[in-house]
Amino acid sequence: MLTVDFRSWSAPLLAAMLLSVGANCARADTLIKTPSKDNTLIEQSPGEWSCGMATYFFAGRVGVNGGSTLRRGALRFDLSAIPVGSTVTSVSLRMYCGAAGLTTAQPVALHRGLLDFGEGPSVAFGGGGAFAEPPDSTWNYQFYPTSLWPTPGGSFKPTLSATKNVASVGYYTWTTTAALVSDAQAWVNAPTSNFGWIVICDEGGELQTAKRFDSRESGVATTRPTLTIVYTRIAPPNPSDLDSNGTVNGADLSILLNAWGTTGVGNINGVGTVDAADLAILLNAWS
Repeated sequence: MLTVDFRSWSAPLLAAMLLSVGANCARADTLIKTPSKDNTLIEQSPGEWSCGMATYFFAGRVGVNGGSTLRRGALRFDLSAIPVGSTVTSVSLRMYCGAAGLTTAQPVALHRGLLDFGEGPSVAFGGGGAFAEPPDSTWNYQFYPTSLWPTPGGSFKPTLSATKNVASVGYYTWTTTAALVSDAQAWVNAPTSNFGWIVICDEGGELQTAKRFDSRESGVATTRPTLTIVYTRIAPPNPSDLDSNGTVNGADLSILLNAWGTTGVGNINGVGTVDAADLAILLNAWS
C-alpha cells in the first residue's frame, strides 16, 4: 500500500496546497416570509368586531362615520425556518397601503407584541369590521369569546421597534433597526415568544388618520406584507478542529500528521486509520 509522509513536505508546498483549498467563509442566509396570521383590533361598541379573514387590516383613527374610534393592526410571521442559535443581522418589513383617510404623512409604528392574538374566519368589507368569530382578536378580547386582553387594545411593548411615515397609496418599507433585529433574534432564540407586532398609526385627536394595509389574504400576492430577515447560521461542531480551539489550522494539522496510520485522534472520517482522506477533510475545513 502506498503511504505518504506529509511531515516531510516542504513548507512552500504545504502552503500552496492550503491556499488552493482556501478558507471557509461564513455565509449569510435570507428568509422572506408573508404573515402566518394578521388581524385588526377595532375600538367599537357595542359588540365585538374583527377583520380575521379580510384582505386588509387597519391602523389609526377613523372618521365620524366610524365613531372616531381607533384601529390597530396585528401581524405575525413564522420564523421556524431559521435554526435556533442563528444570528439575525437585518430585518425589514414591506407593506402596501391600499387606502388612506388623510393623504398627509402619518407615523406608523411597529410595537413588539407581548401576548398572542387570534385570527378567526370573520370576513370584513370595511374599517368597521365584521362580527367577531372564535378565535378572533378584538379590542377587548385576545381570543374571542373566552380570553380578554389584560388591557383593551392589545398587549405590546410601549417602545416602538420601527416607524415609517405613511401618506397616500403605495408601498412602504420599515427598514432594519436595532429593535427590529432584537425582536427577530428573540423569536429565533425562543420561538414560543413570537407574538408578532402590533401596528399603530397616529392616535392623537385628528380624525381619519387610519391607513389600510393589504393583508396576507390579499388576492394580489405582491401586495401582501413581506418580511425579509438576513441571518447567519451557527456553525456546528467541526470534527476537523482536533484541539477544540474553534479554528482549524496548523496545530490541528500537526496533530493529524503525528497520528498518521493510527486509529486515534485525527481519524476524522472514522474509517480505517488516519490517512489522506482525513487530511483532505481537514484541509477543506481550514480556517
